[in-house]
Amino acid sequence: MPDASDIGIPDDIRDIVKGSVTGMLQFVESEIVPMEQEMGSLLVDERKFFDESGRAVDEVMEARRQVRMKSAKAGFYGMFAPESVGGGGIGIRTMLFVEEALYRKFGPGRPLITWAKGFLSQPVLASFVDGPSHMLVGITESVRKEFIPQIANGDKTVCFALSEADAGSDVWAIKTKAKRDGDDWVINGSKQWITNSPYADYPIVFAVTDEDAVKERKGGISAFLVEASDPGYSVDSVLPVMGHLGGDCGSMVLENVRVPADRVVGELGQGFRTAMFGISEGRISIAANMVGMAEFALDRSLEYSQQRMSFGKPISDYQAIQFMLADMAIDIYTMKYMVLQTSTLIEAFPKTGRLPVKEISIAKVYAVERTQDIYDKAIQVHGGMGLSNELPLNEGFRICRTLRIPDGTGEIQRRTIARQMLRGDTAF
Repeated sequence: MPDASDIGIPDDIRDIVKGSVTGMLQFVESEIVPMEQEMGSLLVDERKFFDESGRAVDEVMEARRQVRMKSAKAGFYGMFAPESVGGGGIGIRTMLFVEEALYRKFGPGRPLITWAKGFLSQPVLASFVDGPSHMLVGITESVRKEFIPQIANGDKTVCFALSEADAGSDVWAIKTKAKRDGDDWVINGSKQWITNSPYADYPIVFAVTDEDAVKERKGGISAFLVEASDPGYSVDSVLPVMGHLGGDCGSMVLENVRVPADRVVGELGQGFRTAMFGISEGRISIAANMVGMAEFALDRSLEYSQQRMSFGKPISDYQAIQFMLADMAIDIYTMKYMVLQTSTLIEAFPKTGRLPVKEISIAKVYAVERTQDIYDKAIQVHGGMGLSNELPLNEGFRICRTLRIPDGTGEIQRRTIARQMLRGDTAF
């Protein structure tokens, strides 16, 4: 793998990236890989990994908690979260290179590094769907003192409870409601396809607090920090996906769940803004992950094509294979610098006042779709071996296919891109 001092890394973050990448890879090698080896078949046999309900068994979840807490102690878990919520405050450009290195080195399908059973949530690095993130910046001081320490050290996790059965891409269609009752809010409704919901300690639940404002799409949605132990809250099912026996997405029900008024996350009635901020963060993180995953697939394909003999010579000598390798490289080069440029624009937002909405959508949709195509080519280069479970290429293909939907489908990304341009945002 290229050294972190590659010319592609901007000078102003070169030292931070080099130290972070080196430290992260050493941490995974010394702390996480031995845990995976010790747990053995439990992590690779889904009949042992999941229970009958589709939840990961307690032993797996405890191991993942230990990974989070070890990573937090080493300074990695919340390194990209704001300092105000217990994070390291390291910028998004650095995140690109760290996540790229992590996935290029270890690839998809490592159970304690990635969720690996069809998803891409990492206990080594927190994201807005499970740990400390920019989404929590707007919490009250009382909530910050009570909940943030446990979230920041990896002991407890959150989930991002926005989607509903009839409200996926259309956030304004949510039906979950919260009504004020004295010093509390009382929440009723249901959520579906919520990542980490079967395991989260503190769901961040989005609910309608002003129906008139929601009808006009001018606010009226608020976010609340709920405790999974609160009376009336339950996760009623786990939703397995694409060839797996379980997963980390679930459906939740809230029946007269009472939460104190100080648990509103951000401004009352401005939950849509909070949600979009979290989703935008998720989109660029996914794109960064894709760069590393794509490089992993190309690395394996280059290595295999030079070893695999056919008709007396390596298959890398055949033009058909060379063209696939070249196309993979073209896509990786394009997506990497697309994501880097977008990350630069995001970091400049406090100065420019311009959130690169269009560019974030471009980066997410392009990176996921091209990486799926790269994994398809990698499987083709490997032939029958590419279809086997001995290599994580099939898992990478499923991860890419899965990620074409969350945080906005490819179609929603394209709609966002077009709308931004029609509003006059045509700079590139």
